[in-house]
Amino acid sequence: MNPQDTLYVAPTVRAFRAVLCLSLIALLTNAQAEVPLVRGLQEVNHAQVELRGGFWGPRLKTHHEVTIPHALDCLEKDGHVTNFDKAAGVFAGPLRGHHAFDSDLHKALEGAVYSLQHNNDAKLRQRVEGILDRILAAQQKDGFLISYWIAEGLDKRWDDLRLEHQMYNAGHFFEMAVEHAQMSGQPRVLDAAKRFADHIDSVFGPGKRYDVDGHQEVELALVRLYRATGERRYLELARFFLDERGYAHGSERKPFDPKTAVEPPKPQDPQTPEQRRANFQARLRVRNGRMQDHKPVVEQLEAVGHAVRAGYMYSAMTDIVRCMDAPGYERALDSLWNDVVSRKMYVTGAVGTGQYDDEGFGDPHLLPNGSAYCESCAAIAHVLWQHRMNLLKGQAKYADVMELALYNGMLSGISIAGNSFFYQNPLASNGGRRSSWIGLSCCPTNLARIIPQVGGLVYARGKGRVYVNLYAAGEASIKMADGVTIKLSQQTDYPWDGRVRLAVTPDQASEFALCLRIPGWALGRPVPSDLYHFASSKAPPVTLKVNGRAANSPPQDDGYIHLRRRWQTGDVVELELPMPVQRVYAHEKVKDDEGKVALMRGPIVYCLEAVDHPGTDLSRLVLRPAALLQAEHRAALLSGVTILEGTGLADGNRPITLTAVPYYAWANRERGPMVVWMTEAP
Repeated sequence: MNPQDTLYVAPTVRAFRAVLCLSLIALLTNAQAEVPLVRGLQEVNHAQVELRGGFWGPRLKTHHEVTIPHALDCLEKDGHVTNFDKAAGVFAGPLRGHHAFDSDLHKALEGAVYSLQHNNDAKLRQRVEGILDRILAAQQKDGFLISYWIAEGLDKRWDDLRLEHQMYNAGHFFEMAVEHAQMSGQPRVLDAAKRFADHIDSVFGPGKRYDVDGHQEVELALVRLYRATGERRYLELARFFLDERGYAHGSERKPFDPKTAVEPPKPQDPQTPEQRRANFQARLRVRNGRMQDHKPVVEQLEAVGHAVRAGYMYSAMTDIVRCMDAPGYERALDSLWNDVVSRKMYVTGAVGTGQYDDEGFGDPHLLPNGSAYCESCAAIAHVLWQHRMNLLKGQAKYADVMELALYNGMLSGISIAGNSFFYQNPLASNGGRRSSWIGLSCCPTNLARIIPQVGGLVYARGKGRVYVNLYAAGEASIKMADGVTIKLSQQTDYPWDGRVRLAVTPDQASEFALCLRIPGWALGRPVPSDLYHFASSKAPPVTLKVNGRAANSPPQDDGYIHLRRRWQTGDVVELELPMPVQRVYAHEKVKDDEGKVALMRGPIVYCLEAVDHPGTDLSRLVLRPAALLQAEHRAALLSGVTILEGTGLADGNRPITLTAVPYYAWANRERGPMVVWMTEAP
């Protein structure tokens, strides 16, 4: 054991608190010392935000106590850790899993490291450090660190990048390493990540090998590594991998001619397992857009292909624009965003129909409910992209989509108990049941790492401005560019209640603008496009008080109310966002939702479950246009939710009481059918 490792086995709570304090100091220093951006807003690091009480506080507690240990238990059981032991030459058993097996372990560890920055947990911290010891023991002298190829043969480590996810493994290791350095204040894992990145940089790049991975992730991870270390080579390498997409890969960058693409052989029956696998791989190698490698990124103006890969690539492109001059990138991003939000997004903020058997985007306005793919990882990638677009542009509409995807598309992927998961999240089901684990564990481990990041989505800062993007109970400490530290304390039951009390406490009287996002749903718009609309665009007025006095400050063009004044200790802002029950309708081109209605209140999308409507065929249920719908909070139901109740018709004309629950909370009780969209009587 290294001398510093003894810190993780502190014999007393007092000693552990001392370690935690030192780590927090290092962490806050690191958060402020990141390489400055060329454009846009600066993140407010999750470590500067403590979410307590309200909606997210209990959720984060469950995540730390249940989800993280459960994920690590399942990963260890499945052989993710012993693969590194085998690569290190200390385990004689079999290599387990697939080429991307390492990535799932890195994601779960990243989630643990995020969570440890908010919880004094000696046992989990020791467990994480022990697993990291075993991972680092397998690293090669040249920096390479993927267990599968170390164990099976380093001579093939960079073969078949389109299928074997080498860069995907590396990217998740880099992201975890950056967060570990922030948590621990120690460089050992980050140094290993730098050595691995240096190895990749020695193989790929201008004048070296021209190629790209089949599953994007390393691009945004390299940007993060650059911002943590200041090593610009990592930023340039991220840009290289993005710019190389859409070209003929090899020893130079040259145009790719789509006419030269070889279609896979048509399958012949009967097939052996080897033939089926070969045909499957041949289909994957066709450059048809599945991996966003069919044309240069600046020419990709419509979202196509695998939705997770796309979301990670769009996130990386947004980061590049924030960090350096990138002609064509922003135009492409704007076009992609409009395509997704206006034509290819579900009302839950989820993306991906799987129409082309690619876990990805389908044709415009083709958004089937029962066969909706809506992979949990795709919703996570969507949240990450929208967050970055908000930071780049400083416009509330991106945070609107981020919030929609966060509460609905993403959160539906994990049970309230925190120990079962969905890979797909359809909007209609004959009886869904989450799995306690999924063999292809990309979604459970991605959920393990995204939820502890929520605090980092709440705020952003600009020159003389603090942005409030999400309303969540808790406290934040934000250091501004002029050195003033601002403490913000939110008291709210959002998303169940639209009342927010925000105490503003600068360490010295200071002038700045507090920018409050007024959600689109509070202004009569469920999404920032015409893809979905409320029954009426008229919305009850938003009210605002500063120190008890009404403030008549409508939102500006960016979607925020800008409260600029000289703030001092004791200042309090009170915001009230009315939350009527809203009927939602889809664009007329979305044929699957024609004649149907969905329900929404605040940012929450609702669904009906069979458990609340015994003996009723939900697919034949009808909601009358004049039916009154009322909201009621039930603290004892589904860990506390606001439900909607009204009267509908079952089996044609039988009156029935409808009970709608938040979509994210479905499949947490008895197994049975579920629908989001209901038929509305003419």
